[in-house]
Amino acid sequence: MRLETKEKIIFRVHPHWLYLAFPEFILAILGVFFFLFAYPLLPKWILLLFLVDILFAMLIIFLDWVCVNYYLTNLRLIEERGIIGKRITIVPLNKVQDITCKFGVLGRIFDFGDLEIESAGTYGKIVFSFIANPRKRKEEINKAVLEFKANRNIMEGKGRK
Repeated sequence: MRLETKEKIIFRVHPHWLYLAFPEFILAILGVFFFLFAYPLLPKWILLLFLVDILFAMLIIFLDWVCVNYYLTNLRLIEERGIIGKRITIVPLNKVQDITCKFGVLGRIFDFGDLEIESAGTYGKIVFSFIANPRKRKEEINKAVLEFKANRNIMEGKGRK
């Protein structure tokens, strides 16, 4: 990701580790059961093909997790996702209107959730999905927005004199 002049990253996060671990665990269990029950019944080439498919699915899940990044900088919020094609959504901090923190029962237990960031104008909404420590991240975003607006007001005040 390319930063603007004088832009600093405050945080960069991936989705919570359960976003990766749960589907990987399910695929591993599926693979073990398939091999236990199908090994005596199926030809070896089908078993090998199934193993390759399982490993490929696990690789795709891992790459999906690695290729989803959420950034907070001192100037903007950025959501970057995509394994081959990239989709980047940017909301300047001065356009942030509201931040909603959402999490369910498992999210409360394992400390993950979604942050929905509403913005003014045509920027719409950006969602940081399945992130760890959503309350802490919300506070960091609020602090960055307040600092950005305070710095902007100081700069505008100096320009008028």
